[in-house]
Amino acid sequence: MEGIDLNPKVWFTIPIMGGIPVTDAVCISWIVSAGLIIFAVIVRFCIFPRFQDIPRGFQNVLELLVEWVYSFSRDAVHEFSDELAPYIGTLVLYLGFANTIELFGLRPPTTYIVITFALSLITFFLINFYGIKKKGLWGRIKNYGKPVPFIAPIKVLSDLAVPVSLASRMFGNILGGLVVMELIRKVVPVVAPAFLSIYFTLFDGLIQTYIFITLSLTFIGEAIE
Repeated sequence: MEGIDLNPKVWFTIPIMGGIPVTDAVCISWIVSAGLIIFAVIVRFCIFPRFQDIPRGFQNVLELLVEWVYSFSRDAVHEFSDELAPYIGTLVLYLGFANTIELFGLRPPTTYIVITFALSLITFFLINFYGIKKKGLWGRIKNYGKPVPFIAPIKVLSDLAVPVSLASRMFGNILGGLVVMELIRKVVPVVAPAFLSIYFTLFDGLIQTYIFITLSLTFIGEAIE
Protein backbone atom coordinates (compact mmCIF):
# COMPACT_ATOMS: atom_id res chain seq x y z
CA MET A 1 0.00 0.00 0.00
CA GLU A 2 1.24 3.44 -0.86
CA GLY A 3 2.16 5.34 2.27
CA ILE A 4 0.21 8.34 3.51
CA ASP A 5 2.56 11.29 3.79
CA LEU A 6 2.19 13.34 6.98
CA ASN A 7 3.75 16.38 5.28
CA PRO A 8 1.75 18.48 2.80
CA LYS A 9 2.63 17.92 -0.86
CA VAL A 10 3.60 20.87 -3.05
CA TRP A 11 1.04 21.30 -5.81
CA PHE A 12 2.64 24.29 -7.49
CA THR A 13 5.10 27.12 -6.84
CA ILE A 14 4.40 30.84 -7.09
CA PRO A 15 7.34 32.29 -9.07
CA ILE A 16 8.13 35.23 -6.78
CA MET A 17 10.76 35.77 -4.06
CA GLY A 18 12.66 32.73 -5.23
CA GLY A 19 9.54 30.59 -5.46
CA ILE A 20 6.79 30.16 -2.86
CA PRO A 21 5.56 26.55 -2.63
CA VAL A 22 1.80 26.08 -2.32
CA THR A 23 0.84 22.77 -0.74
CA ASP A 24 -2.23 20.59 -1.12
CA ALA A 25 -3.24 21.46 2.45
CA VAL A 26 -3.40 25.15 1.51
CA CYS A 27 -5.11 24.53 -1.85
CA ILE A 28 -7.80 22.29 -0.38
CA SER A 29 -8.36 24.83 2.41
CA TRP A 30 -8.86 27.43 -0.32
CA ILE A 31 -11.36 25.13 -2.03
CA VAL A 32 -13.27 24.70 1.23
CA SER A 33 -13.23 28.46 1.88
CA ALA A 34 -14.29 29.24 -1.70
CA GLY A 35 -17.16 26.76 -1.43
CA LEU A 36 -18.36 28.39 1.79
CA ILE A 37 -18.07 31.90 0.30
CA ILE A 38 -20.12 30.86 -2.73
CA PHE A 39 -22.68 29.24 -0.44
CA ALA A 40 -22.87 32.43 1.67
CA VAL A 41 -23.34 34.64 -1.42
CA ILE A 42 -26.12 32.40 -2.74
CA VAL A 43 -27.88 32.42 0.62
CA ARG A 44 -27.52 36.20 1.04
CA PHE A 45 -28.64 37.31 -2.40
CA CYS A 46 -30.82 34.45 -3.70
CA ILE A 47 -32.37 32.74 -0.69
CA PHE A 48 -32.46 35.36 2.07
CA PRO A 49 -34.72 37.81 0.14
CA ARG A 50 -37.27 34.98 -0.18
CA PHE A 51 -37.45 34.25 3.53
CA GLN A 52 -40.96 34.02 4.94
CA ASP A 53 -42.41 34.70 8.39
CA ILE A 54 -43.17 31.00 8.76
CA PRO A 55 -39.96 29.15 7.81
CA ARG A 56 -40.17 26.18 5.48
CA GLY A 57 -37.69 23.90 3.76
CA PHE A 58 -34.13 25.23 3.52
CA GLN A 59 -35.01 28.38 5.47
CA ASN A 60 -36.05 26.20 8.38
CA VAL A 61 -32.71 24.33 8.28
CA LEU A 62 -30.72 27.59 8.26
CA GLU A 63 -32.69 29.10 11.12
CA LEU A 64 -32.33 25.95 13.20
CA LEU A 65 -28.56 25.93 12.60
CA VAL A 66 -28.15 29.60 13.54
CA GLU A 67 -30.37 29.20 16.59
CA TRP A 68 -28.40 26.14 17.72
CA VAL A 69 -25.04 27.90 17.33
CA TYR A 70 -26.17 30.91 19.39
CA SER A 71 -27.81 28.72 22.03
CA PHE A 72 -24.77 26.46 22.25
CA SER A 73 -22.45 29.46 22.60
CA ARG A 74 -24.71 31.08 25.20
CA ASP A 75 -24.65 28.00 27.41
CA ALA A 76 -20.84 28.07 27.52
CA VAL A 77 -19.79 31.73 27.55
CA HIS A 78 -22.96 33.59 28.49
CA GLU A 79 -22.28 37.33 28.11
CA PHE A 80 -19.89 37.00 25.16
CA SER A 81 -22.02 34.53 23.22
CA ASP A 82 -23.22 37.07 20.65
CA GLU A 83 -19.59 37.94 19.83
CA LEU A 84 -18.37 34.35 19.69
CA ALA A 85 -21.33 32.73 17.92
CA PRO A 86 -20.26 33.92 14.42
CA TYR A 87 -16.79 32.42 14.99
CA ILE A 88 -18.28 29.16 16.24
CA GLY A 89 -20.70 29.07 13.30
CA THR A 90 -17.80 29.59 10.90
CA LEU A 91 -15.89 26.75 12.57
CA VAL A 92 -18.91 24.46 12.25
CA LEU A 93 -19.18 25.13 8.52
CA TYR A 94 -15.46 25.10 7.76
CA LEU A 95 -14.57 22.02 9.79
CA GLY A 96 -17.73 20.19 8.79
CA PHE A 97 -16.82 20.66 5.12
CA ALA A 98 -13.04 20.22 5.54
CA ASN A 99 -13.33 17.03 7.60
CA THR A 100 -15.69 15.37 5.12
CA ILE A 101 -14.24 16.60 1.83
CA GLU A 102 -12.77 13.14 1.30
CA LEU A 103 -16.26 12.22 0.07
CA PHE A 104 -15.41 14.36 -2.98
CA GLY A 105 -12.09 12.62 -3.56
CA LEU A 106 -9.87 15.20 -1.82
CA ARG A 107 -7.69 14.69 1.23
CA PRO A 108 -9.04 16.58 4.26
CA PRO A 109 -6.73 19.50 5.11
CA THR A 110 -7.24 18.64 8.78
CA THR A 111 -5.11 15.51 8.26
CA TYR A 112 -2.15 17.92 8.35
CA ILE A 113 -1.07 19.13 11.78
CA VAL A 114 -0.22 22.61 10.44
CA ILE A 115 -3.88 23.25 9.60
CA THR A 116 -5.32 22.02 12.89
CA PHE A 117 -2.62 23.87 14.84
CA ALA A 118 -3.44 27.12 13.04
CA LEU A 119 -7.11 26.75 14.01
CA SER A 120 -6.11 25.92 17.58
CA LEU A 121 -3.99 29.06 17.81
CA ILE A 122 -7.07 31.15 16.95
CA THR A 123 -8.93 29.52 19.82
CA PHE A 124 -5.91 30.06 22.11
CA PHE A 125 -5.89 33.76 21.21
CA LEU A 126 -9.63 34.03 21.96
CA ILE A 127 -9.19 32.27 25.31
CA ASN A 128 -6.73 34.91 26.47
CA PHE A 129 -8.50 37.81 24.74
CA TYR A 130 -11.81 37.18 26.49
CA GLY A 131 -10.08 36.27 29.73
CA ILE A 132 -8.38 39.68 29.73
CA LYS A 133 -11.53 41.42 28.50
CA LYS A 134 -13.52 39.97 31.40
CA LYS A 135 -10.98 40.31 34.23
CA GLY A 136 -8.38 42.74 32.95
CA LEU A 137 -4.74 41.87 32.37
CA TRP A 138 -3.83 41.79 36.06
CA GLY A 139 -6.94 39.79 36.91
CA ARG A 140 -6.06 37.25 34.22
CA ILE A 141 -2.54 36.93 35.65
CA LYS A 142 -3.81 36.62 39.26
CA ASN A 143 -6.15 33.84 38.15
CA TYR A 144 -3.12 31.59 37.62
CA GLY A 145 -2.38 31.80 41.34
CA LYS A 146 -5.77 30.48 42.48
CA PRO A 147 -6.47 28.71 44.74
CA VAL A 148 -2.82 28.71 45.87
CA PRO A 149 0.08 30.62 44.26
CA PHE A 150 2.47 27.68 43.83
CA ILE A 151 0.24 26.05 41.20
CA ALA A 152 0.68 29.03 38.85
CA PRO A 153 3.44 27.38 36.75
CA ILE A 154 1.27 24.28 36.32
CA LYS A 155 -1.72 26.36 35.15
CA VAL A 156 0.50 28.29 32.73
CA LEU A 157 1.77 25.04 31.23
CA SER A 158 -1.80 23.74 31.04
CA ASP A 159 -2.87 26.83 29.10
CA LEU A 160 0.10 26.55 26.73
CA ALA A 161 -0.82 22.91 26.11
CA VAL A 162 -4.35 23.81 24.97
CA PRO A 163 -3.54 24.55 21.29
CA VAL A 164 -1.30 21.47 21.09
CA SER A 165 -4.04 19.30 22.58
CA LEU A 166 -6.78 20.69 20.31
CA ALA A 167 -4.64 20.39 17.20
CA SER A 168 -3.39 16.88 17.94
CA ARG A 169 -6.83 15.51 18.81
CA MET A 170 -8.44 16.55 15.54
CA PHE A 171 -5.37 15.74 13.45
CA GLY A 172 -5.06 12.26 14.92
CA ASN A 173 -8.72 11.34 14.58
CA ILE A 174 -9.20 12.61 11.03
CA LEU A 175 -5.89 11.08 9.90
CA GLY A 176 -6.86 7.80 11.55
CA GLY A 177 -10.12 7.74 9.60
CA LEU A 178 -8.21 8.41 6.37
CA VAL A 179 -5.78 5.56 7.06
CA VAL A 180 -8.60 3.13 7.81
CA MET A 181 -10.45 4.06 4.62
CA GLU A 182 -7.28 3.63 2.56
CA LEU A 183 -6.79 0.17 4.03
CA ILE A 184 -10.38 -0.77 3.29
CA ARG A 185 -10.08 0.43 -0.31
CA LYS A 186 -6.99 -1.73 -0.80
CA VAL A 187 -8.51 -4.86 0.76
CA VAL A 188 -12.14 -4.52 -0.40
CA PRO A 189 -12.16 -1.99 -3.25
CA VAL A 190 -15.83 -2.45 -4.18
CA VAL A 191 -19.05 -1.65 -2.24
CA ALA A 192 -17.59 -1.70 1.30
CA PRO A 193 -15.80 1.69 1.07
CA ALA A 194 -19.04 3.40 0.07
CA PHE A 195 -20.84 2.19 3.19
CA LEU A 196 -17.98 2.51 5.66
CA SER A 197 -17.17 6.05 4.52
CA ILE A 198 -20.48 7.07 6.11
CA TYR A 199 -18.85 6.42 9.49
CA PHE A 200 -15.12 6.94 8.99
CA THR A 201 -15.50 10.05 6.83
CA LEU A 202 -18.89 11.63 7.41
CA PHE A 203 -19.81 10.67 10.98
CA ASP A 204 -16.29 10.92 12.40
CA GLY A 205 -15.67 14.23 10.63
CA LEU A 206 -18.82 15.78 12.09
CA ILE A 207 -18.12 14.35 15.55
CA GLN A 208 -14.62 15.88 15.52
CA THR A 209 -16.12 19.21 14.49
CA TYR A 210 -18.49 19.07 17.44
CA ILE A 211 -15.67 18.14 19.84
CA PHE A 212 -13.46 21.00 18.60
CA ILE A 213 -16.12 23.69 19.04
CA THR A 214 -17.20 22.24 22.39
CA LEU A 215 -13.65 22.31 23.77
CA SER A 216 -13.03 25.79 22.32
CA LEU A 217 -16.09 27.18 24.11
CA THR A 218 -15.26 25.26 27.29
CA PHE A 219 -11.74 26.72 27.47
CA ILE A 220 -13.02 30.23 26.76
CA GLY A 221 -15.73 29.76 29.39
CA GLU A 222 -13.12 28.71 31.96
CA ALA A 223 -11.01 31.80 31.17
CA ILE A 224 -13.88 34.19 31.94
CA GLU A 225 -15.15 32.46 35.09
